[in-house]
Amino acid sequence: MTDSFDPNNQEHQKIKAEIEIGDGLPDIRLTRQCLEALEQAGFEVIWEKDLAVDSPVPWYLPLDKNHFSLSSFRLTAIGRFVTKNMVKALEFVGLAPRGSQRVQDFLEKAAEGLVEGGRKEIFTPMYFFLARKPLAESQ
Repeated sequence: MTDSFDPNNQEHQKIKAEIEIGDGLPDIRLTRQCLEALEQAGFEVIWEKDLAVDSPVPWYLPLDKNHFSLSSFRLTAIGRFVTKNMVKALEFVGLAPRGSQRVQDFLEKAAEGLVEGGRKEIFTPMYFFLARKPLAESQ
């Protein structure tokens, strides 16, 4: 989560929960908490940056169901509708395992959470850091 994430904002909490549940993640931390954890573990942070900040194209665009693209048709609103109904039909006739539709539903919720998190700039999948553990001095 970026520094724009407000833990007291219910909408932010909902978006975070959708991302965590749909992507099978534990409690997502703020980027600054990641840096603090590195330093507490004895690492020296050499470089860190959220590459999404300077990206000319929003990272979440391929997941945005309102963005039409032939290469990612299955992620558009129409593509998701077709996929949802195909999974439902396949599960009904027994070609897909029971529960497939439920899994598809929460994966779609995750995509929606990722898009909203990106739009509101409260979540980034593009936070990178370079850290090193200094050599211990010999005694």
